[in-house]
Amino acid sequence: MSSHKTSHRLLLAKAAILATAASIPGIALAGDLQGTVTNPGLSRPVSGARVSVDGIAQPVWTTEDGRYRLADIPAGEHVLHVELPGYTPFTATVSVPETGAVTRDVEIGLADESGQDIVVRGARASRLLATERKRSMDTIADVVSADTIGQLPDYNTAQALQRLPGVSVQTDQGEPRYVVVRGVDPNLNQVTVDGNLVGIPEAEGRRVALDTIPSDLVAAIEVVKAVTPDYDGNAVGGSINIVTPTAFDRTEDFLFVSAKTTYAEQADKFGYGGSATYGAKFGADDQFGIVLGGSYFKRFIHSQLAGPRGWTDFGTETAPTSFVMYDYRIMRERIGAIANLDWRPNEDTRFYLRTIYNEYTDEEERDQFNWDLARGTRTFPAEDQVSWSKGRATREFRQNNQTQKLYNISPGTELTFGNVQLDLNYTYARAQEHTPVRDDIEFRSTDTLSSTLDLTTPSPTFVSYNPAALDPAAYPLRRIRMRSEEIDEDLHAFRADLRFDIPDMDGSFIKFGGKFTDRKKHRDNRQTLQTPTTPVTFADTGTFTDTIPFFDGVYEFGPGMDYQGVLDYFASRPGSLTLDEGATYINDHSLDYDIHEKIYSGYGMANLQFGDLTVIGGVRVEKTEGDYSAFAIRDSDGDGTLEPSDILPIDLGTDYTDVLPSLHLKYRIRPDLIARAAWTNTIGRPNYDAQVPTFEEEDGSGAAGNPDLQPYRAMGLDFSLEYYPDADTLFSFAAFYKKIENPIFTRTIHDTSFAGIPLISLSQPQNAASGELFGLEAAVQKRFTFLPQPLDGFGISANATYVDSSVEVPGRESEDLPFFRQSKWLFNAALFYEKGPFEARVAVTYRDHYLEGIGATAAGDTYVDGRTVLDARVAYRVSDSIEIFASGANLNNASAIIYQATPSQLVTNEAYSFTADFGINVKF
Repeated sequence: MSSHKTSHRLLLAKAAILATAASIPGIALAGDLQGTVTNPGLSRPVSGARVSVDGIAQPVWTTEDGRYRLADIPAGEHVLHVELPGYTPFTATVSVPETGAVTRDVEIGLADESGQDIVVRGARASRLLATERKRSMDTIADVVSADTIGQLPDYNTAQALQRLPGVSVQTDQGEPRYVVVRGVDPNLNQVTVDGNLVGIPEAEGRRVALDTIPSDLVAAIEVVKAVTPDYDGNAVGGSINIVTPTAFDRTEDFLFVSAKTTYAEQADKFGYGGSATYGAKFGADDQFGIVLGGSYFKRFIHSQLAGPRGWTDFGTETAPTSFVMYDYRIMRERIGAIANLDWRPNEDTRFYLRTIYNEYTDEEERDQFNWDLARGTRTFPAEDQVSWSKGRATREFRQNNQTQKLYNISPGTELTFGNVQLDLNYTYARAQEHTPVRDDIEFRSTDTLSSTLDLTTPSPTFVSYNPAALDPAAYPLRRIRMRSEEIDEDLHAFRADLRFDIPDMDGSFIKFGGKFTDRKKHRDNRQTLQTPTTPVTFADTGTFTDTIPFFDGVYEFGPGMDYQGVLDYFASRPGSLTLDEGATYINDHSLDYDIHEKIYSGYGMANLQFGDLTVIGGVRVEKTEGDYSAFAIRDSDGDGTLEPSDILPIDLGTDYTDVLPSLHLKYRIRPDLIARAAWTNTIGRPNYDAQVPTFEEEDGSGAAGNPDLQPYRAMGLDFSLEYYPDADTLFSFAAFYKKIENPIFTRTIHDTSFAGIPLISLSQPQNAASGELFGLEAAVQKRFTFLPQPLDGFGISANATYVDSSVEVPGRESEDLPFFRQSKWLFNAALFYEKGPFEARVAVTYRDHYLEGIGATAAGDTYVDGRTVLDARVAYRVSDSIEIFASGANLNNASAIIYQATPSQLVTNEAYSFTADFGINVKF
């Protein structure tokens, strides 16, 4: 039979079947309606738009990439509606076939009061996209978005995130580094790039330093505060997802180029940097996409730190027993690159490759002048004064050169077979922290330095001291310690997700998935300790520099140190130094460890749409297996000398399983009003340095890790209400509660043992009983378009968070302690002006004081004081493609303050200056 006759008969058969179906009551011919909704003014897909057909099907909402699909629409002519607050409503007549699918793409634009479509650029475009993304997500989340010339004005991703409700940061040298979500320790956050795990370069914890990742390679950053079962369970604080750009994010090809110079007042040096990002679609029907981006930035920092330490009660008086002064000079360099590839041959098939590389180098010089005040007789010569008849001082220099590298490569695919979607992903992540130089040179005086301090707040100062403290001849060399360290982590993750769309319930589906994560981490710390064979003073080396100006003359620092000059001095005199072999051998092993961690996880969940109500429920199960290797160091024969035989390897492991159910509700009360609620269960695995089985004992006192630590286990309740009267306006309110079991703190236990070794005392991380957090968040974003021109360009973006917390700590159960690192108040506000080509913003960020470290009693607790930082940015759009800008960070020169027990007992005052940027952004 010929193929032509076969085809003809098949067509006749099909026609007969269709005619028969049409003649049978109760059987209707139906097709599918699908398409993509885009905004031509932003050149982007629109997410979260409501798509419906008159009186036929329940509505659906466009996905992150603007797609929609309405199934089983009766054949014939229908009216399609697309709506989103702040956008011009769209209606059109569409013809749905008897079978199969018809595609109807839609363009909608923002509308002003006259109903005319408008085009937005710059900071407003970035703000609109962040609001749209937040509104469309099914989870409780906040978003920062970067867009074209309106790219993030902050140096790094951590600095950008501190603008969000409930989000604060921990800083390093005044620069935001670690992100704190609702006051929870950064080690308890999950950090991903494009939904894929990243490696952890640091030795101690599980936190990811987000200052490693430059902001100009980022399309958006999502902070998910209540995770669904398809997220990793290690998210007590939240899940932070850094989204990199793809060619399909925009309807047009793009090239963005940025260049800037930066000036740090205290360092009195100029830094510089630039970035470029290119994205394009190509091939038949633009089925291929590519994005290439690169970023480089170099800056200089100069800061100073001063403060008394060891505050102690002496009868009715309280006084410090030591004093420290640091002078930092730092160079920081960031290098970043992305290469993202996509292939979308049709609507049902997608392949992608996501790669990101980040390199962060910190070269730090630190001159240090330390006083050990309390080595003689103590007197109180006057009110708020303390004198010590003897003291000892140290002049020390540290050179610390460190480079962190993060590299991710993640290939994956999304395949759709009718009502079934299969997602497969593999991620390889490499993380490194290499420290080739961490050298300390220490000269120390004898116990002959007397001193008197005035303890008047806010900062104790020296009334008098022995002039020898500033004389290089008073400081013999004590030691030269040269260290280097390599931390390497390799992570492999395999993930599979299977989604089944539920017939007759558009937008509803059930989903199952599994994931295997294999993490290996190695730490190798090397140290050599050298001491002088004959006395050599700081003056003898001739390597002292001019007196260092310090704290505007409040304190006298004395001469600095020429680090390389000291090394050259001893290198030219062979035999002047001797190696302390015992200490070197011990130091070479005391910090080393190996970790092999495997996590097996699986989940099942349902996402059900009941008109304007979305219900997501399910459960995730995670099994954690960990093997940890380290060293035990102790004087086993009690002869007072540590020998190689006193260093023994220890191998221990852990194994636990967690069942993590959750329920999420999202109800669209009106198109512009959304209520959300969530019940979640998450975990936080212990930090590496707390869990590895290190052990070191001296004179019956020991310090050890604890492989038996249980993970943090948290139950959370969340509620939020969000009001979007137009595309530019957001009012939101949220309340949350977390109960956290097994919080970890370091405890000293007396008359105990470790690995069968009796001890007078043991310092070891332990699980506390539990802690609780209850908080409220409020946010507003509003342009004042109701004002007369030109004042209608003003607007405000502000948020505030209040958290009440408590934690139970063994030995201090009767005390009302706040949760660790938990601020009671957070506040962010930005007043902006956007009119024509001109943009300006003044922003203030405030974080209340918080408990940093816990002592045996309240007298030993340390707190980080509240801090307010003022930033500003102005920009002028020379043309549609070119913008020039200037910005300033920390314009109020806010210091970082740490105190012991009460604010009057200052421990640290670290002073930073402001930083100014000037640059240009170009769009081609």
